[in-house]
Amino acid sequence: MVVFHEIEPGYYHHSSGRWRKTATPPELHVYKTIQHQRILKYYGTTRGGELELEFHPTGDLWTYLVEARPSLATRIEWAVQIAEGLAELHSHSIIWADPHFRNILVTADLNIVLCDFAFSLFSPPQFLQFSTRPPQIFVAPFGLFGYDPTYVDIFGYGVMLFALLANRFPWSHDLVPCYELHLAATEKHDRFEFDSLNNAELDPHFSSVINKCFLATYATGMELLDSVKSARNNWLTVSALVSYQLILTFQ
Repeated sequence: MVVFHEIEPGYYHHSSGRWRKTATPPELHVYKTIQHQRILKYYGTTRGGELELEFHPTGDLWTYLVEARPSLATRIEWAVQIAEGLAELHSHSIIWADPHFRNILVTADLNIVLCDFAFSLFSPPQFLQFSTRPPQIFVAPFGLFGYDPTYVDIFGYGVMLFALLANRFPWSHDLVPCYELHLAATEKHDRFEFDSLNNAELDPHFSSVINKCFLATYATGMELLDSVKSARNNWLTVSALVSYQLILTFQ
């Protein structure tokens, strides 16, 4: 049975200008293990047992996507950056286990960092029954149970990649949280029914990556990162060529 746990998000500490939150053993382990540009910066632990973390006033990626509506090029770059963070976690045999947009922060220079590792796992066994799960739309299908435990991160990433490209969640109309729509989408996913981009510009480059995420074909974030970077680079090349041809047409 999945149990939902509530973790205090923490608070802004004015005198230090940093974010503080109660330390949990998994999260402390992650921050002490990894120092990477795509992982929220960790400064240390206070005497009171609180984590001191870098504060990003721009906020979480989910809110930013809904309110700021960034460009497609920016969203694609974020997809690569999320994969970079996931690859770093997996390279240390760490399962994020809570992959979703609220656990990603937008920096002042509009890059992203992964955060919130309270439920992360370290070298878990293959047939692990996860005791927690991310918000409904990011939940992996039951049929993937028994795969390498990285599947929860890989599938969740696939949902994020789809959403970043389509500017909507699978089987939804937008990026606004909607429990009913997301529950219906999860039921489709449990039947291995997956939405499609249906976008002539993006499909040739990204559709296969999304499908492999939904089917947990990638074993690690490292494999995933290579594919996402390749898709991004191919898209950039084709987009630049199309733009150049348009310039020639109107000269």
